[in-house]
Amino acid sequence: MINLIKKSTTNVLSFFIWTYRENLKPSFINIRIRLLSRKVKKLKDSHIGDSCFIIGNGPSLTVEDLNRIKSQVSFSSNRINLLLDKTDWKPYYYSFTDSLIASKFFDEVYNMPKKQMFVVVSNTSYSSLKKQLGKGCIFLRSYYELEKNGLPKFSNDVSKKLFQHGTVTYANIQLATYMGFKNIYLIGVDHNFGISKQKDGSINFNKDLIGYDHFDKNYYNSVEHKKEVPVNVYEMTEAYLSAKKNCDAKEVKIINATRGGKLEVFPRVNFDDLFDNNGEFIGTSVEVE
Repeated sequence: MINLIKKSTTNVLSFFIWTYRENLKPSFINIRIRLLSRKVKKLKDSHIGDSCFIIGNGPSLTVEDLNRIKSQVSFSSNRINLLLDKTDWKPYYYSFTDSLIASKFFDEVYNMPKKQMFVVVSNTSYSSLKKQLGKGCIFLRSYYELEKNGLPKFSNDVSKKLFQHGTVTYANIQLATYMGFKNIYLIGVDHNFGISKQKDGSINFNKDLIGYDHFDKNYYNSVEHKKEVPVNVYEMTEAYLSAKKNCDAKEVKIINATRGGKLEVFPRVNFDDLFDNNGEFIGTSVEVE
């Protein structure tokens, strides 16, 4: 009888634990992050018609190029702080979507100079980030959802949903369009990695890039095994295709000013041609295709 009671109690507890994990916990996370994400509404259409730079973390990114855009609004991410002791440029908008990097380096980037920091939170990253929810960041709820064509959904209102798919650049593009930017220039988005995974599951190796596929060879220091994890390049490509489709519809130009690299989804422009002879930013007249 005692064993039966113990077994029944265990089963009941297991049921409640399962119910919490599968239903109540996600709902609680949704509510808490949704409330916190309201802070982003102050930035809605705050840059209507303006230009901005979205900065990737590829090996083509240089201190010299960052210094040339120090007067421009930019979005940066992840471990860009590794360059700050070498640049006059400082982050404007800064984003975290990688929960592993966020859990390791949150305080480090939180304390760096910047105008606003965004942290994207999912069900899986909530546990490692919940102790940071009282900080002066804008926390956004992430979702992974696909359109019927297989491409990731694109958010028209990041205060409700921000969609993740392979790269932090996709999140930053959604933020930029929410703020009203009409010309988005990409730099440092090389789209080329030492170990990359294709959609069929095959793994490609580029020995010359292993450990050197970011702007700093110490980019992944203290992040266990990150250098050896294949990058889902196909997901990134899908994200860029979705960004182009949705931004074209909004008449927002995304222009790739990266030096080299393998990203060919967007029209390209020579980075140097974005500036006049005095080094002043003049942009480009590239038309949306």
